[in-house]
Amino acid sequence: MEKKKIMVMGASGVLGQLICRELLRVFNNQIQLIVTDYKKERGELLANSMNTEVQFQQLDVNNPENIKLVVNNIDIVVVVVTQLNPFIQEVCIQNKIACIDVSPFYDFAEKVHKFHHNAVNNETVSIVMSGFFPGLSGLLVKKAIRNFEEVEEVNVGLLQSTNARVGGTGILDMLKIITQPVKDGNHTIPGFTKRRNMKFHSIVQEKEVRRIHHSEIFAIESRQPVKSIQYWTAWDDYMFTKLIACLRRLGFIRLVQKLDNHTISKMIKHDPNKSEMACMTVEVSGIKENRYKTNRVSLSTFSDYHTTAMLTASLAKIMQRKKWKGVVFPFEIVDLDEVLNEINCQDIKWGEFEM
Repeated sequence: MEKKKIMVMGASGVLGQLICRELLRVFNNQIQLIVTDYKKERGELLANSMNTEVQFQQLDVNNPENIKLVVNNIDIVVVVVTQLNPFIQEVCIQNKIACIDVSPFYDFAEKVHKFHHNAVNNETVSIVMSGFFPGLSGLLVKKAIRNFEEVEEVNVGLLQSTNARVGGTGILDMLKIITQPVKDGNHTIPGFTKRRNMKFHSIVQEKEVRRIHHSEIFAIESRQPVKSIQYWTAWDDYMFTKLIACLRRLGFIRLVQKLDNHTISKMIKHDPNKSEMACMTVEVSGIKENRYKTNRVSLSTFSDYHTTAMLTASLAKIMQRKKWKGVVFPFEIVDLDEVLNEINCQDIKWGEFEM
């Protein structure tokens, strides 16, 4: 059987490298992996560093003509780079190539969704927002609400690690999220200010989290039977969370956002010998078995970035068994159990509880 050709765009970054390794693991090395970079020397270095044969293609994601030349005769494209416009998805759909994108922003997903009918007609799929948060968070919501006759409210909480191994892009993405204003009823309040406590898997005490505007809200509310959904986050270090809240209030976060990825990456301190556990909880309130109930589905993992890589690789693997069509979110095509079974990682733990 001919090996599937999988191209990873943005493979040289922290997340891109993890995705490459997870693709090789999930597919048991039975793929032809192609990595891209706009810097030839860096891309070739990455390709040569793999323990298996990996090809390199130089690519400028801002050049539509270059994309058309490179994205050809490929089975699956995984996008780990930021695009202003979805040129890659457009070319993939034209060429009937399956595509997975990890961008966490709904406004970009909406740009991709404009090609939905073209993807259906070409019998190909383009998956958007395939990450830990969003992505796996949407699968947790789907799991939590499945037995409710009516869902009144959903609260999604993310507990981040101050020791997380993330790149500059990941930091900028999260800073953008926590600085967004939040719609609270008929009012708008600053993001990362309103507080509440939530219970997380593998952690004994409740943790204080802060309300944020997360664009997965639009995806869930428009495609799931949910009346109201709110997102919350904090770091595992309470004082660090307070520091971030203070910097946001004083306006310093916006100054950091003006720095480039390389400068921000140098500011990151990751200790590989220490835990970078991340946790997510979904609380659902509504009518279940003709009674008002609240359920919680909670998950913990050894690394949010690595879990994004595992989810993305598992979706690529499941693609081989299912004929998905259109522009879709992960929760529209798979279930939490199916994905976790494909990931097959004992360091991801989850549980469901009635409150």
